[in-house]
Amino acid sequence: MRQIWAILLVLYCSMVAMGQRKNAVVQKASSSPNTNQWSLGVSTSTNSGILGGVQFRKPWGNQETKNFMELEAARLNDYREFDSPYTYNGRTHVEGKLNQLFVLRPAYGRQWTLLQKSSEGGQKLIGLLSTGPSIGVQKPYYVEISYDNGIQSTAEVPLAKTLDNSYKKVIIMGESSLWKGLNESQIVPGWHLKTAVNMEIETLKQNNIGIEIGFIVDYFTKPIEMLNLTAGRQVYTTGYIRFSMGKHTN
Repeated sequence: MRQIWAILLVLYCSMVAMGQRKNAVVQKASSSPNTNQWSLGVSTSTNSGILGGVQFRKPWGNQETKNFMELEAARLNDYREFDSPYTYNGRTHVEGKLNQLFVLRPAYGRQWTLLQKSSEGGQKLIGLLSTGPSIGVQKPYYVEISYDNGIQSTAEVPLAKTLDNSYKKVIIMGESSLWKGLNESQIVPGWHLKTAVNMEIETLKQNNIGIEIGFIVDYFTKPIEMLNLTAGRQVYTTGYIRFSMGKHTN
């Protein structure tokens, strides 16, 4: 396993170095326009709610082939999750959920122009491929409960504590804040591979909007236990749609 991770790290560093050297040659050989670019996007995915993550991307290079660096923060859910059918004052929670998983994905990649827009503007179709580390943050899933300790009391506790008889006559009132229990998080390193196609539409003043459809595979160094009585997984596959806004400057 250590040898595999060493090989992946060497490949990643080599790709970055090759991209930087090629970019230096391109910048000397060509003064093509729109070399300074960036985009900021939000995504929804098969492993998240409506808001799946946020991304920042910085490409560079010539018009046909570009390198890019990207930073993405996302949330991953287990595909077997479902909301409890029991609600309390309209509040609910995920049934049997033990942990939440957030992932930070720094990446290096290449993009290729598949369909070039006309000189008058219009749409541009781009293919992308990237890879890099996946920094997983495993956080206990907290819920607010009502329980009996002689008098009726309320508390915010990990849902796992409601399953081991730590509290008597527990009623789960709803899930807690997303940030509750963040100080108890564990870091789980991993690696990811992403492939996508992006349709870029140029608007006024060198601004552009983009719609991207892609697929991500995350591999973590240990199984991540997400649900009670359900085996943890090391590999997560995600389909996503990304909506972005960016800018070209000469």
